[in-house]
Amino acid sequence: MTHRLLVNAGTPQAWEIQLRPGPNRLGRGEDNDHQVNHPSVSTHHCEIVVSAAGALLKDLGSTNGTFLNRAPVREALLQSGQHLQLGSVDMVFESAAPANVAASMASPAVRVSASATMRPASLRISAPAPREPEAPAISESEPPLPPPLMQPAGSLAVTDAFCKFHQRTPARFFCQKCDKYFCDLCVTTLASAGGPIKTCRACGARCTPVQVHAQRAGGKGFFARLPGAFIYPFKGGGALILIVATIVFTALNFVSGGIFGIIMQMAVLGYLFCFLQSIVHATASEEEELPGLPGGDGVFGAFFELAGAVTMSFGLAIGLAVAKVFFEVDVPMLALVGAVLFGCLYFPMAFLAVAMKDSVMAANPMVVLPAILKVPLEYIVTVIFLVFVFGLRALGDFTMDLMFSASLTTKSMSVFLGMAAARAFWAFLSLYLLTVMMRVLGLLYVARKHKLGWFSR
Repeated sequence: MTHRLLVNAGTPQAWEIQLRPGPNRLGRGEDNDHQVNHPSVSTHHCEIVVSAAGALLKDLGSTNGTFLNRAPVREALLQSGQHLQLGSVDMVFESAAPANVAASMASPAVRVSASATMRPASLRISAPAPREPEAPAISESEPPLPPPLMQPAGSLAVTDAFCKFHQRTPARFFCQKCDKYFCDLCVTTLASAGGPIKTCRACGARCTPVQVHAQRAGGKGFFARLPGAFIYPFKGGGALILIVATIVFTALNFVSGGIFGIIMQMAVLGYLFCFLQSIVHATASEEEELPGLPGGDGVFGAFFELAGAVTMSFGLAIGLAVAKVFFEVDVPMLALVGAVLFGCLYFPMAFLAVAMKDSVMAANPMVVLPAILKVPLEYIVTVIFLVFVFGLRALGDFTMDLMFSASLTTKSMSVFLGMAAARAFWAFLSLYLLTVMMRVLGLLYVARKHKLGWFSR
C-alpha cells in the first residue's frame, strides 16, 4: 500500500511527499518527518498516521488550520483524491489502497455519546428514540451523490452531543463514517427528489439527523448582547488580527488601473467578504473571539456572492440612475431616493442570508422579505446601526481625501508621515467598524434563528 501527497499539484512548483508506515509529521520546522517550508504552515502543523487500515490525519493545533476539501478538520480519515490544505499550501492525497479498506475504518455501530467539554448547564436531551429497521430507499431518479455515501440509520437520540468544530453548539447531524457530530453550519445540503440531503463536508457520507432539545436558561436577547459588539473585535487576539487585516486590505489603495487592477480589486473584495462571513459564522456559533484570517481560496466566488447581494438590493436604484444619466429618461428624484432607501433596508438581511447560506441565491426576495417581516423590531435597529456605520465610513473617507489630497505631492517628510499615519489609523478604524457591523448581524441571527428558520432541525 502506498500513500503520497502531491503538493501544489498542476503547477510548475509541484512536488511529492511519500508517506511511510506509522506517524508522518508535517510542518515548517526542520525536525518534522516532512518539511513544508511556507510562512502559513505551523512549525508542527499536522500528522498523518499510516496503518494497514488507511491514513488518519490529525491537526496538531496549527495556527492557520488544516482543511480537507475546504472544510476545517481536527481529525479525519483520508481518502484518495481528497484535497488537503495546510495554511495556504494545497495538496492532493493519493492512495493505492482499495476503497473498501478505508471504509472498514468506519465504526460499525453509531456511538451515542460525545465529549461533555464545554457543556451548557441547561442542555436537555430527549430519551433515546428507537432506530428504524431500515432507512428509506432513494428513488433511482435522484441525482448521484458524492462518493462514498452511507444510508442514515434513522433519527438518533444522543447524549451530550455537540458540534465537532463549534463545541458550544448542540449537534444536529452525525456522520457515521467519520464518527463525529456536526451543527447546521458544518454540513453540506444537497438537493434530491426526496428532499434536501445533509452530507459530511469531510468524507461526503450522508449524515444522520439527531434529536437534541437544547434550552439555554437565561440566554441574553439581541438588545442585551448589542453593547458587547463594540468590545468583541478586541477579545483574545482580535487586535492583532485587525492590524494584519488592515495591512492586507490597505493594498486596495495601491492597486494600479487596467484589467489587472480590476482583477486585483475583485480578489481583495472577495477576500474581504470571506473575512466578514467568517465573523458572522463565528457569531452564529456563539464564539466570543474574532476568528483568524481565512485562506485565500475561493475569493472570486466570494466576490460574486457579494456582488449578487449588492445587485439584488440596489438593482432598482442602479437601473433608475442609469436610465436618468445615460438615456435621459425623466426619472423623478423621489423615485430614485425611494429606490436607494429600499436598497438600504433590503441589503443587511440579504448580506446575512448570503453569508449564512453561502449562496448568492439566498439574496432573492422570497428569502429576504419574509425574514425581515419575522424580526421587524430587531431588524430596524440593525439597519439604523448599519446605515450609521456606512455613513461614518463614507464621511471619514471623504475627510481623508479632502485633508490629505495635497499631501501626496508634498516634499515635506513630516507632512507625508502624518498623512500616512492618519490614513493607517482610519483604515484600522474602518475595519473595526465593519467587524462590529458583522457582529451585530450575527447577533441578530443568534437571537432570532428559530424564527428565521433558515436551516432545518
